[in-house]
Amino acid sequence: MNNVLRLISKILRRVFSPEFIKFNIVGGVGILVNMAAYIVLKDWLQVYYMISGALATEVAIINNFILNDLWTFRNRNTKMSIWLRAGLFHLSRLLGMGVTLGALYVLVDFFKLNDLLAYLISIGLGVLANFYTSDIYVWSQR
Repeated sequence: MNNVLRLISKILRRVFSPEFIKFNIVGGVGILVNMAAYIVLKDWLQVYYMISGALATEVAIINNFILNDLWTFRNRNTKMSIWLRAGLFHLSRLLGMGVTLGALYVLVDFFKLNDLLAYLISIGLGVLANFYTSDIYVWSQR
């Protein structure tokens, strides 16, 4: 029972940490960037919705790395160079991109949801995995 309480306490400390709050603010900005890029690509440039989703996600990944490095995790004493962090951040986002695009496909093609609503839901599904990989791997203090 003590181990369970310790785990719950650890999770709650991370969820209510300033880093998690900042991470989510950056994520909110990233959603706006992602959605704007998606709309431009899909609606204005007539790019297929799955390709638009992948490209828009890439734009948001670059945006979010810069903001997280400069603001969210700037106090971390990581030993990694900015280029290694950028590379790890990008690689770690492949998981988030896979979740986002997989969910987008399922929600649009199987559940027939509106693609914008489906895309917004899909982006939200990757947030916890993205924070976990950022916290544990990209800006690790080990």
